[in-house]
Amino acid sequence: MIQMGRFTKDALITFITRVLMVILGLGVSIIIARFLGPKGQGIYSLAILLPSLLIIFTNFGIDSASIYFIGKKKYSPREVFGGNIIFTVLLSVSAILIGLIIIFFLSDRFFQGVEKIYLFLALSLIPFTLFFNFISHILLGLQKIKKYNIVFFLQSFFFLTLVGILLLGLRFEIEAVILAQVASYFLVGIILFFIIKKEAGGLIFKINKRYFKNILSYGFKVYLTNTFNFLHYRIDQFLINIFLNPIAVGFYYVAARLSEAVWLFSSSVGTVLFPKIVSETDQKRLKEFTPLVCRNVVFVTLLIVILLLIFSHWIIVLFYSEEFLESVKPFQILLIGSLLIAEWRILANDLTARGKPMINNYITGFSVILNIILNIIFIPKWGIIGAAWATVISYSAVAVITTIIYSKISGNSIKDIIIFKKVDLNFYKNILSGIRKSRKLS
Repeated sequence: MIQMGRFTKDALITFITRVLMVILGLGVSIIIARFLGPKGQGIYSLAILLPSLLIIFTNFGIDSASIYFIGKKKYSPREVFGGNIIFTVLLSVSAILIGLIIIFFLSDRFFQGVEKIYLFLALSLIPFTLFFNFISHILLGLQKIKKYNIVFFLQSFFFLTLVGILLLGLRFEIEAVILAQVASYFLVGIILFFIIKKEAGGLIFKINKRYFKNILSYGFKVYLTNTFNFLHYRIDQFLINIFLNPIAVGFYYVAARLSEAVWLFSSSVGTVLFPKIVSETDQKRLKEFTPLVCRNVVFVTLLIVILLLIFSHWIIVLFYSEEFLESVKPFQILLIGSLLIAEWRILANDLTARGKPMINNYITGFSVILNIILNIIFIPKWGIIGAAWATVISYSAVAVITTIIYSKISGNSIKDIIIFKKVDLNFYKNILSGIRKSRKLS
């Protein structure tokens, strides 16, 4: 049974943590942008795009599958812990080998303007990031939301601290940022290992063919969605660099980074929602719960978007300087897409938790193709503004299609899913009640 009070508390804790992470992330972004300028920002974002792509293409949805199998109690946390460490080693080796081939033979074509040394350094992110992703999701499967949030916060904190030391103190350049990111994952990985070992009651470190088969079978379905989503979010940077240059990527990256900060509310709620729905058995509660969450996420996100639209020019200049004025217009456009993605994230999490991840695959696969086509048409004509509109149109498509399909599967009307109701004020009363209780306990 989904307990609204506990869900609200977990969602609130996750949201607060994500807010802090966004602040830390923006701090890193601001330091990089001001220190390296638009060109340096663009080169850095393209360099880390390589390991990000390789991680997405080789993780096979193991992180989400871990939550699912622990939540369904099909495998013990100890089995998942040991199995995921083995997966980390095998997939890291594979991803790095693929990365080396890309750097030696394809980097001049797909990463033009980016020196190979940056791409080589970026590959070192792969094993530490995979370990972090695979192991941290065990905490979600165990519904240890607070500890899950702590390790994510620590990674962001370490990254900001190390970037500040290396860039501002020792004055290294792009290499310093990449090395700081690697070190942040390494440090938090050590802490994460001991946390999981304690929570799981140890680890079973052996090759379990049945576990590997089952987790890959489920994970592959989620993997396709994650891959399509990543391409949807990042393929435009590739295309901007191909049609324009790294400087344009730098401007666009800042706009995208800021607009994605709006996702933190829906991302926080979705993170808590997935394991809750996986373990839910009451169909009536399940039917009522997700629409309540979705329409309130849309409502709150709309308020945030309106506020950011009003102050968009001021925000860019204050944080990134007038050197990044070209980021203002795409930022404003991408804010519209952020509202649509907020709704989609909640409904997509529900469908995946119901064991229907393939529906998300079809929808996001279509939207990626649409996004690529529109970017190819729009970028040569309108530059990064065209890229922003291509993203918004494809986001609109994925949100509308997902809403219609979810409505039919769940039996809820579209109005119930997206339109705020007076009765939803209880949702906010629960949040305030949770805050008051937390204060009393402290």
